[in-house]
Amino acid sequence: MARLGFERHIPDLGLVTSYAEFRDSAVHRISPWLKFAVLPLLVLDVTVINDVRILALIFMTALLFYAVSRLPLLTLFYWYTLPVFFIVSIAFLLIWTVPGVPLFSIGPLKLTIQGGILLLTLVLKSLAVVTYSFIVIMTTKYNHQSYIVSKVLPYPLDQIILLAYRFTFLALDGLEDTIIAMRSRGGFNISGVQKNGRFYGSVFALAFIRSFDRADRVSKAMESRGYKGRLMSIHRPPNPSPVGYISLLVLLGLSVYVLVTSSGMLHS
Repeated sequence: MARLGFERHIPDLGLVTSYAEFRDSAVHRISPWLKFAVLPLLVLDVTVINDVRILALIFMTALLFYAVSRLPLLTLFYWYTLPVFFIVSIAFLLIWTVPGVPLFSIGPLKLTIQGGILLLTLVLKSLAVVTYSFIVIMTTKYNHQSYIVSKVLPYPLDQIILLAYRFTFLALDGLEDTIIAMRSRGGFNISGVQKNGRFYGSVFALAFIRSFDRADRVSKAMESRGYKGRLMSIHRPPNPSPVGYISLLVLLGLSVYVLVTSSGMLHS
């Protein structure tokens, strides 16, 4: 398991597991089936909806739900760095080509208000899904997650996802060991990275190779203990309560209404 306090802008899987296994809140006590059922519904909504006001409302609702879950809010803002950087790096060139009311220009490049709205829309879509995904994995025990994955997804896709999730811990743990060792020897300063980028790249590659080697040893250990290609959990998560089923139907109705409304706005 990755140790707590890794890098502030990189999701710490040790911290995620700690909150899922040992913390308690009203959201922790919600049926995992219900929390997982809402996730594809949310993904569908943010994929289809392009109204920035509705997306902002969905994002704020997810953020409020995160706060009610008693999860670390400041840490989440640090974790937003990666998805925001990913979205901005993809959309940066695209937003300069959107026609509309000019906002400002840099040489031949012209940014419009509509281009800025497009960037904001993509960021809100990403952060809404990221926020709710963290809610799900940080309030659901791993045994329940693995049970749901093994029941919902077909074989061998379920095994690939479960084993890849665990391998991520090994990769981050090996990378952290390498970073700590290099920092203790004066590495990772700006001038060093500029002058020795090739060397640092080789060190990172070595860290991942060592992680793969550890994963291979873990695989052999599992096989020696009777693993036959099927990893399943016997810890069945509780079914949703009647209130949970009603809440899911309400969310489904709201989702359909919003999708129909958004589709009508696009056609008009």
